[in-house]
Amino acid sequence: MTAFARIAADTLKITPQFPLDAEGSLKLRPVLETISAVATASAQRVVLDLSQVEALDGSGIGAIAFLRKRLAAAGQSLELAGAHGQPLVLLRQLGLASAFGLSEERRSFWAGLLRPLPGMGWGAARGAAA
Repeated sequence: MTAFARIAADTLKITPQFPLDAEGSLKLRPVLETISAVATASAQRVVLDLSQVEALDGSGIGAIAFLRKRLAAAGQSLELAGAHGQPLVLLRQLGLASAFGLSEERRSFWAGLLRPLPGMGWGAARGAAA
């Protein structure tokens, strides 16, 4: 399991390359503790890049909340980037996607999938069911 952290200008970018499940979150926690200390000293912006994360569960959400809480205590914020597939779906279901500043391009992707069928607006579909 690997997690890369990179500081560029005023941004610290963390890229875990494993599932953020119970096992992955346990291994990531010490890294997050160190990163939160480094970030408060050297970066104004912290981004957790989820582009390499294929699975996310409650433990992963807890790890993200842990990092966000630590950064907030230091007056900083956490952004999520690159979420896709199951992690993005879970973040949306929990109402966390917009709270963490996930990009508009992902929103427009999902909005495109949720369009009504041609010739059937949302109203027509509701009317047919009534």
